[in-house]
Amino acid sequence: MTKTSISIEITESHPAYQWAKRQSDSVNAMGHIGTHIDCYTTTPEQHRYTPDAVMLDCSDSMPDIKIVSAMPLKGKALVLYTANLEKNGYGNNAYGKQDTALHSDVLDAILEKSPAFIVIDSYGIGAHGEQHRNFDERCEQHNCFVIENVALTHAMMDTLTALEIEFDTTSASTGKRCEVIAVLSK
Repeated sequence: MTKTSISIEITESHPAYQWAKRQSDSVNAMGHIGTHIDCYTTTPEQHRYTPDAVMLDCSDSMPDIKIVSAMPLKGKALVLYTANLEKNGYGNNAYGKQDTALHSDVLDAILEKSPAFIVIDSYGIGAHGEQHRNFDERCEQHNCFVIENVALTHAMMDTLTALEIEFDTTSASTGKRCEVIAVLSK
């Protein structure tokens, strides 16, 4: 078993950092860059979790209801590998333009399976804007939290078994930076 960090570290010179600093609510904006957990209406009770992971290859298309309905997700982290980060890099136009939004009915099917987390190698599970936040809040209502911008690779598809997730529950931002470690079987 090996462990590797899949969190994205953002330096002061990165365009995403510069963007966040220019925002009127820069404290909140800073929490939403790099790897972070969204907490709009509630925050997980603990600051550290080690859920088993179920990784799904979404590099060709986002999943449909049939695929997610067959997955055992209760208490686990559903990890969505879209290849967005691996293919485009973080925080540029190509990264922001790739469609990695789930369909609303697919999100409902996922939430019926009671995962603890949905983890994605992209900017989120909803389209930019209102849907993005709405989907995150729907997850929170089901005690499921979305972690965005993780550095997944296709090579992890057959070896990812669990995650170690740690974040600061006291952060004032609705986006709380977090450290995510992949536990790999090889």
